[in-house]
Amino acid sequence: MDIHSYTLKSIMGVIPLVEQHLSEMVAIGAYLSDPEKLREAWVKTDYCRECLKRHSGEISGFALECIRATCDPVSAWRDLHNLGSEMYDFFEAKSSIEDYTTKTFEQAQQFLTRLRNTRKRLTEGSEDHITHI
Repeated sequence: MDIHSYTLKSIMGVIPLVEQHLSEMVAIGAYLSDPEKLREAWVKTDYCRECLKRHSGEISGFALECIRATCDPVSAWRDLHNLGSEMYDFFEAKSSIEDYTTKTFEQAQQFLTRLRNTRKRLTEGSEDHITHI
């Protein structure tokens, strides 16, 4: 198995997890207008934060392997590496409930959209595109 196939298969196990955690986070943002409900949902938010940090690092690492091996499409792997690094840094800084503002949840939605678009670019024309959507 070549590095591209191996890495693509591996990363397709991580990306859906990140997409799920980001979706959960975006949904929790609906509670911003009700501080009591937001506090109740905080356990989920914090759980998502830890998972997002860990999985963002994995995404960045897998993508870096393919960048170094010049796997196609190289631009998508670069975008994925950058996205993983951005997400890690972003969520690393979100350590208290006060850090979770409308802007935080909007950024989570932007990360989710970018991740889905990059996944599609990576899997276009492969079986992974069909099995991991």
